[in-house]
Amino acid sequence: MGKDDFLVEIGCEDMPLWTGSYLQEKWVPVIERMLKENRIEYASLRFFHTSRRIILCFNGISPMQSDIITEISGPPVEAGIDEKGNFTAAAKGFAKSHNVKVQELLIKEKKGRKVLALQKKEKGRAVKKIAGNIIVESMRNIEIPRAMKWKKQGFKFVRPVRWILALMGSEIVKIEIGDVKSGRYSFGHRVLSPEKFRVSSPKEYFEKALKNFVVFDKNLRLEFVKAALKKELPADTAYDESRLAEILNTVEYPLALKCSLKKEYMDIPPEVVSAVILKLNGIPIYDKNGELQPFCISVTDGVKSEDITGNYLSVLSSKMDDAIFFMKQDMSLPFSGYTENLKKISYHPRWGSVYDRVARFKKIAAIVLEYIDVEKEAKENVYSIISLCKNDLSTLMVAEFPSLEGIIGRIYAEKNGFNEIIAKGIEQHYFPKSSDGKLPDSIEASVVSLVARIESLCGMFLDNIEIKGTGDPYGVKKIANGLIEISWNKKFCFPLKTVVSRSLQVFVENTDDTLPKIVSFLLQRVENILAAEEFSPGIRKAVILAEKENLLNIRLKTDSLKKFFSGGQGHNVLVPFIRVANILKQAEEKKIAVAEKVNEEILCEEMERKLYDFYRKTENSLKNSYKNGEYLVFLEKLTEWRSLIDKFFDEILVMCNDEKMRSNRLSILKQINDIFSLFADFSLIPIVEVENA
Repeated sequence: MGKDDFLVEIGCEDMPLWTGSYLQEKWVPVIERMLKENRIEYASLRFFHTSRRIILCFNGISPMQSDIITEISGPPVEAGIDEKGNFTAAAKGFAKSHNVKVQELLIKEKKGRKVLALQKKEKGRAVKKIAGNIIVESMRNIEIPRAMKWKKQGFKFVRPVRWILALMGSEIVKIEIGDVKSGRYSFGHRVLSPEKFRVSSPKEYFEKALKNFVVFDKNLRLEFVKAALKKELPADTAYDESRLAEILNTVEYPLALKCSLKKEYMDIPPEVVSAVILKLNGIPIYDKNGELQPFCISVTDGVKSEDITGNYLSVLSSKMDDAIFFMKQDMSLPFSGYTENLKKISYHPRWGSVYDRVARFKKIAAIVLEYIDVEKEAKENVYSIISLCKNDLSTLMVAEFPSLEGIIGRIYAEKNGFNEIIAKGIEQHYFPKSSDGKLPDSIEASVVSLVARIESLCGMFLDNIEIKGTGDPYGVKKIANGLIEISWNKKFCFPLKTVVSRSLQVFVENTDDTLPKIVSFLLQRVENILAAEEFSPGIRKAVILAEKENLLNIRLKTDSLKKFFSGGQGHNVLVPFIRVANILKQAEEKKIAVAEKVNEEILCEEMERKLYDFYRKTENSLKNSYKNGEYLVFLEKLTEWRSLIDKFFDEILVMCNDEKMRSNRLSILKQINDIFSLFADFSLIPIVEVENA
C-alpha cells in the first residue's frame, strides 16, 4: 500500500487577523507530537491559512501506523529452566498467560540478572481510521484565546466551523467538529466563486482552490499584492511590508486600492494620520526620505471599484475628523495636567495605579543616577521625562489609538514647549520595542528606559511570574534584552546586584529570594544575546562566571577576548592559567594548606624567586590596566607569563615533601591565579575554541 497525501481544510466564519500565526505556533506542534506518539510517519507538513479557512497538508503519509514491539520480562532463568535445560512450570505459565509458545521465550539480561522474556508485536492500525480523531483531539489540547463554544458538544474554536474537507488520497477521512462532519467539498471565494466544489484528491484541491479565487498561501498573497503595488505606486515610495502581510491574512483574493488623502489631513502630525490608516487596515505610503505621502493603500477581498474606494475614504475621513477633535480636546489641558488622571488608571492589582508606577520610576532613577555620571541639566531632564512619560495614557488620543502611546506624548510635549530631549524622551523611553529595534537617542531617554525596565522586572518577579520555554507571553525577555542593550550601547556602568536589590526595596522591604532570580535571569539573557552574536560558549561562560556585577564589563571583556583570540595569542594565556589552576585544584582536593602570604626567606630556588619577582614587578601594572578597563592591554600583559610559568613547572617541584616550602610555592601560584581570575574563569574555555578562533 503506497503513501498518500492527507489534506484537512477547516472552513470557518471570518477569523481574527492573529488566528493563522497563532495556530501555526501553538496547534501545529501539538499535531506533530501526537502523530509521533501514534507512530504515524509522513514526509512533510504544510500549513496554510486565510481569513476563513485553515489548511493542513501532510505529504507522503504512511497508510498504516508503525508496528510496535513490546518486551515483557518473566521469571529468572534459574526458575524458568531446570538443570536439564527444560522449561519449568513457571516458564510455561508465563508463556501461556501471554498466549505464546514456550519455545518463543528469550533470555534477556535485566539489571545484571538473566530472565526469561517474550516480545509481543502489535500491528499498526490504518491511519485513515485514527487521523481524524488526532486532528480533533489536538484542537482540544490547545488554548484558544476568546474561543467560541458549542453548547451541546462543548467544543471550542476561534469561530464557528462551517465545513470540513478531509481526504487521504481519494478517500474521505471522518472528522467531526461540533456538529459539522467532513466530506469532499470545499467552497470558493465568498464573492467571486461562492458555490461549493468537489475535490477528488489533495493535489486537485490546491488547483481548484486557486481557480475559485482562494489564494491559500500567505507568501503568494504577499507577492501578488507587491507586484500590483509596483505598478500602482511611484518608484521611490516605501511601505511597511510586515504590516501589509498581516492585513493580507484578512482576505483570500487580495486587491490593492490607491486612495488619495484630503489636503487638510497632511497638516496633522504624520504619525496620527498613519495610525488612523493602520487602524482601518490601510497601508500608509512614504517617500524615500520617510515623508508621509498624500495617498494610502486599502486592501479589499476580491472586489475593486470606485464605490469601495469611496466607502473606505468616507470611513477614513470620519476617523480622521475624530482624531482632529480628540487632539483639540486633549490640547485644551496642559500636558503636565494629565498626571493626576494617572491615579484613575490601574497598572497592577498589587502595585497600584500608573501614578504609583511613575512614583517608583523616580525612586529607582535616584538609585541608578548614583552610579551613572550625568550632568545636572541631564539629571533634571531625566526627572522631567519620568514625570510626563505616562501622561498620554489618560488622553483621548491614546484611548482611541493605542498605537500612539508615547508618540502622542512626544507631540503634546513639543506643542507645550518642552525641550526636544524631554519630548523625544517621552516617546523613546519605550525603546527598543523589539530585539533589533531602535535604541533611545539621548542619555536621558536611555536612563528612563533603563529605569522603567528595572521597575518592570522587579514587579514581575516579586509577583512570581513564571518564565517557561521559548515563549515570552509577558514580554519579560524583551524587557530584559532592552535593558542589556541600552547598558551596552550607552556604556552604563553600574553594580547590577546593588541596583536591583535597592529597586526591589522600593516595592517591598522583604524581597525574599527575588534578587538572585532577577540577576540569574538577566545573566541568562546576556548569554543568549552573546550566543546569537556567535561568541563561543567558553568565552561567554568564562566571563559571565567571573563578572556577575556589571553588564557593561561583560560586553567589554567578551569583545576583548574574541579579538584577542583571533590574533592567535590565546594559547599564551590559557596554557599557563590551566597549569596554575590545575595544581591549585589538586591542593584543594587534597586539603593541602596554602600560605596566606609568600615568605621570601624560604624561596631557595632561582626559578621560584624569578617568578615571584616578576609577579611583584607586574602586579600593579596589571591591576591598573584592569581597573581602567584596558582589557586588551591586560590580556597582552598576561601572555608575558607563559615562558616563566613553563620554566617554573619544569624546574620546581611544587608538591614537595617540605610542608612550608610547598605551602609557600602554592601561595605564589594562588596570587598569580588571582590576577588571571580578575578577568575570567579561563578554565571554562577549551583549547579547541582558541584553535578555531
